[in-house]
Amino acid sequence: MKDKYFFHHLNSRFFEISGKDSKSFIQNLITNDIEKCNDGEIIYSCILTPQGKFLADFFIFTLKDNYIFETNDKFFKNLLGRLKIYKLRSDIDIKEINNLYSYSLFNIDYKGEYNIFLNDPRNINLGKKLITNKEILIEKDIFEEINETKYHEILIENTAPYSPIDILENKSLLLENNFDNLNAIDWNKGCYVGQEITARMKYRGLLKKKLYSLELKNGDVIAGDELIVDNKKIGTIISKANSNIFAVLNINFVNELKNNNQNLVINDSLSFDFLN
Repeated sequence: MKDKYFFHHLNSRFFEISGKDSKSFIQNLITNDIEKCNDGEIIYSCILTPQGKFLADFFIFTLKDNYIFETNDKFFKNLLGRLKIYKLRSDIDIKEINNLYSYSLFNIDYKGEYNIFLNDPRNINLGKKLITNKEILIEKDIFEEINETKYHEILIENTAPYSPIDILENKSLLLENNFDNLNAIDWNKGCYVGQEITARMKYRGLLKKKLYSLELKNGDVIAGDELIVDNKKIGTIISKANSNIFAVLNINFVNELKNNNQNLVINDSLSFDFLN
């Protein structure tokens, strides 16, 4: 792969929230602090069920004093429906936007026009987010366009879930999926939907399992495979991108392996290295 490469987020969808109540409306719903969007910044955040289960993730930035959301097409319809339910008498307007394009650029110093060109707020290793009003022309003989699998591989390497593949709507919990290390949650802001459950898991140490990044060294797996050691289930494969694997594993089991500088060996024909 070339040193300079990019990914076009073809499944990104955009919408705008405007109106005098827009800031307070958003603040009461999302896991991050909307105040961080000031001064041209972009934030990453989620919306949860009242039970603290994942509904959607998204990026938010401001444009002409309005809040622009970027989410995956998989969550778009349900997310807008949920926001309209919460709207009630708030003085806001929610409108779809169809003229924005999203890219992740790696080691490319983009010189064209843009709305946002900033480091990915989840992790600096995930490139720079570029959002523009038109599709960009990138010299593909110099810069490589990577496919979705390769982008997913990069995300796994940095323990950043690719939500349309790795996260289950109405089932997944943020802390089990590393969202607390992706700048998706602000622990100091006021209440939001699902905040009580999320905070309780963090401060009472209730987490028993979580997402780990692995590299397949021997054998093969598919999503849904159970990992069993000494007749005990210690985890489940979530996804695979080339040789990088996401698995939800028992935390105590993994800590014991790491304390002994051991990698994950399931049997003679299946083993993994921890990526971090």
